[in-house]
Amino acid sequence: MTHAPLLLRRLVELAGGAERETGYVLVLDGEGLEDLPSELTTQKARYTVARPTTELGLRHLLWKADGAPMILVVAEELARRLPPDLVRRAHNERVHALSVNDVLEVILGVRVVGAESRNLQALALEHVNALGEAMARRTLPTVVDRKLLTELLVDVSVGEQVRTRSPADLLAGWIKLEPRWSPDVRALVCEALPTMHGDEGRLLAWALERPDPRERLSLLVVHGALLAIDAEELPRQVWGELWDAAPRPPIALDHQVLRRTLSRLLDDTLTALGDAAAPLLAQADRIGREVLTPKALQTSRVLPLAFADRCHALAQQAARGAPISAAEIQWLTTHRAAPMHKAELSVLEAMARVSRYLDRPMTTEDDILAQVTSYQRDGAWADLAAAQLRRALAGSGRHHAEAAKVLMAWRARRDAENRRFGASLAAGYEAALHTSGLTPLHRLWRREVAPLWRQTPEAGVFLVVLDGCSYPVFLELLDELAQDSAFPIGIRPDAAGHVIGVPALAPLPTVTSHARGAIFLGELPQDPLVAETVFRDQDEAKTDKARFNQNEALAGRTRRLFLKGDLADGGVALLAALDDPTINVVGAVFNAVDDQIGSSNTGAMVRLAAREITAFRPSLQRALQAKRSVLVTADHGHSPYIDKQLRVGAGAAPRFLPLAAHEPAPEGFMEIDVGGLGGTPGRRAFAWRVGVYLGSPQVGFHGGCALEEMVVPLAWLCRDGLQADEPDWWFAQRVAVETPKAATSPQKAPPPQAPPPQAAHRRRRRHRPARRARCHRRRRPRRRRPRRLRALFEPATRASRLALPEEVLARLSEDEKAALVLLCENGSARASELAARLKKNPGRLIGLMVQLRRTLHTLNLTLFTDELLPDGETLYRYQPEASRK
Repeated sequence: MTHAPLLLRRLVELAGGAERETGYVLVLDGEGLEDLPSELTTQKARYTVARPTTELGLRHLLWKADGAPMILVVAEELARRLPPDLVRRAHNERVHALSVNDVLEVILGVRVVGAESRNLQALALEHVNALGEAMARRTLPTVVDRKLLTELLVDVSVGEQVRTRSPADLLAGWIKLEPRWSPDVRALVCEALPTMHGDEGRLLAWALERPDPRERLSLLVVHGALLAIDAEELPRQVWGELWDAAPRPPIALDHQVLRRTLSRLLDDTLTALGDAAAPLLAQADRIGREVLTPKALQTSRVLPLAFADRCHALAQQAARGAPISAAEIQWLTTHRAAPMHKAELSVLEAMARVSRYLDRPMTTEDDILAQVTSYQRDGAWADLAAAQLRRALAGSGRHHAEAAKVLMAWRARRDAENRRFGASLAAGYEAALHTSGLTPLHRLWRREVAPLWRQTPEAGVFLVVLDGCSYPVFLELLDELAQDSAFPIGIRPDAAGHVIGVPALAPLPTVTSHARGAIFLGELPQDPLVAETVFRDQDEAKTDKARFNQNEALAGRTRRLFLKGDLADGGVALLAALDDPTINVVGAVFNAVDDQIGSSNTGAMVRLAAREITAFRPSLQRALQAKRSVLVTADHGHSPYIDKQLRVGAGAAPRFLPLAAHEPAPEGFMEIDVGGLGGTPGRRAFAWRVGVYLGSPQVGFHGGCALEEMVVPLAWLCRDGLQADEPDWWFAQRVAVETPKAATSPQKAPPPQAPPPQAAHRRRRRHRPARRARCHRRRRPRRRRPRRLRALFEPATRASRLALPEEVLARLSEDEKAALVLLCENGSARASELAARLKKNPGRLIGLMVQLRRTLHTLNLTLFTDELLPDGETLYRYQPEASRK
């Protein structure tokens, strides 16, 4: 679109030619007159428009016109050489020209003021057409001032992103791709940034002052990372060029205000930079290592060196036997370098949990039930944390020496618990196995299933046996099942709100042929013990199904058992049986855990997932949908492989062996007389130490008397159930320990403490306990906040920091004092921020600040200024010293 007709009409009006019908107007060629029309029509005349290039050509045009109205556009060089007679005969006896404001007013269609600077005029003329298009997309203002003109010029010269994007996004984008602008455009952007983005814009304007801004843009990130360190005083070297630049324009900020502003800008900038921030943070690390103490450096939430130093300090702390609190791990997870060190963070998180477990006093109870429930609530979770630590170490190259010390302390603690448990068994195995409140596997049907049938005789049952699944492995599988949003499966909380399995023990020796036979037969088998490989390959199918059919507790009920070979079809037959209402009891054995621990692949720390076990999760879902009661258990647990140095000799079974007369038990084994409850009679020794084994190494061992082998999972599962309760130390640093008494049942335990924030989402389905009856008692008087703490919450109490005379403070209200204190302490604040701190409506806050300004004016004081931000909000800025008018 050409604006030449509009400009020419404006020039004719300035020359007074609009009222004349003869003569010519001399016009200086300029911006907007590139495409001239052949003629221009006014109310009085029709002007011929021409552009002569020489004096002779101009005289020739005038001769041909013979006094007719004409507009002659001449270049500046020709206008300077025109003879006086041509100029005197022209309208107004001069060569007419338009100012930049006149040109802009014609093009924008609105009055323009404030475009006096040369660079602003040059840019306005360069982008005059784009300015017109930009103004056409806006609501037409009454006047275009310098601020609006600058904003429009920034939009058309470098793009709207300078106005619409956040300062952090702008800084990150300019660091990745250095802006290459002309000096006029750079000066324009530097002028506009403080108005558009407040204090952050001042920093960006300072960085863009130089023709090559890359260095200063990078310095904002480098020194911003150092200034974000949590220390009151920092050396001058940390500030770099920013120390001298702070009091001068374009920054012109107090050093503390500058530090807070740069810290805010840094956080979002690092997020926008992503991996591109690594070299800048490395540069900040080098400076910090030279000028800061290690203690101060560790407080940084940005520097990778601070993250590494804190991780090393925490690892050393755990190695010395001191617990790592959950707050320390939370600090690491929120660190800017955490996403780049996930493997190291996993090591520290698992090490912290083991360290908090070791910080608890060890239970000294000799009662079997107390030891079993203690293992369910603490020991099994400690074994899980140790397994997580070993898995994390497999993927990390750091903190192995410290982790080895923590794991050694964990083994010593667990060995002491296992030895006490083994001693209790040796004191009376049969009595221990049949302790009240404890369910041995061969009593599973009579103690757990029979009560269900007495209440609902026609109830269908699905028994799930996880071969070789220890309690820690069960906890992981249960957590995965409960977290499935589509079909969550877990344990129903008991009356006290606890989520924990039934205390259950596998019989000695904890081998498949004996322990699984106890489950399916309903009695302890008296058959000779069979080696694991022989039973798995030859006797499993015929022995287990035969014992299942002989179970007297299932007399009169139809049943069907699915073993490993029966699940080769992917569980199709199993799912069909679960849908069949004529089959009262369906049992299934899943061998995934036992197959894994029987492997010699000790060089890999593999975690078994519920979704990877063939037909496991689908069968649980199908059984619950078919209204069957689902009972899950394991025939035995296992002790993990630790090191080949724990091998104590050769043997057919890894964790138990027969003893000859007067033969002592090997190191880590103890003799336990099981009477006639453990296969053929004879002396036997069972392993109690974690990881001790006979024969060849494998991923896991079983057959011994350790808690991780004998304490097996036993729980009724339901839809929308929960995972097991984590112990308090799983998230907290230290808690008091209450040792359960011998006659105490887990269901009657005291209510658990409220879960920490990290686990709050896991309790969303927990049943709420009944409300307590309200007691009629006299209400206690409300305690008043101590005076010494008022200053922490009420800014007005800190008005003495304003250094104002008492008569001035006496004239101010409490809200006005509070507003001044907040501005003084922070340097600047938005109206919304002040309104939130003062608990006022933002609209009323504006009135408060206006009234405060009037009060200060009567006292000849000016303590703050205000400016309107592009988003329409008011920014108040405190003046460090009161200025007299």
